[in-house]
Amino acid sequence: MSGISIRTGTVGDAERISALVLALSVEFIVNEFNAPGRAHFLADHTPDAVRARLAGDFRFHLAEDAGALAGVAAIRSSAHLYYLFVDKPYQRTGLAARLWAHARDEALASGNPGNFTVNASNYAIAAYEKLGFRRTQSTQEKSGVLYNPMKLVVARP
Repeated sequence: MSGISIRTGTVGDAERISALVLALSVEFIVNEFNAPGRAHFLADHTPDAVRARLAGDFRFHLAEDAGALAGVAAIRSSAHLYYLFVDKPYQRTGLAARLWAHARDEALASGNPGNFTVNASNYAIAAYEKLGFRRTQSTQEKSGVLYNPMKLVVARP
């Protein structure tokens, strides 16, 4: 994993980010949603949707291994972890923790007082708990999409 670099995402990365997020979502997340929920979730992660986020109030962090996209973290308003996806060959290698630490530290440097939220899929709850997030409510549903509100408070140095 030492050859993996993390950089800030740009609008030009939208296609690659979307491809990674959609592939992993189809495999691990949307199978438990109803048909309208699947359609809504997948439509929300198309290249155009990702491009709009990249141009808006989101900061993307891309982990690359010899030019290949290994993972991505996106944080909105320096406070809400919108998503954290790691490609299958890199799962359980510590890359998610490394990406999260990078995004968290940048958000703290940008003025976040130490409060972070995420809406985790059922599949990702354990991974987010390893990062220190804790559920704040039971599983919620919106537009057929299931998610678990979670929060993390970090002490500022």
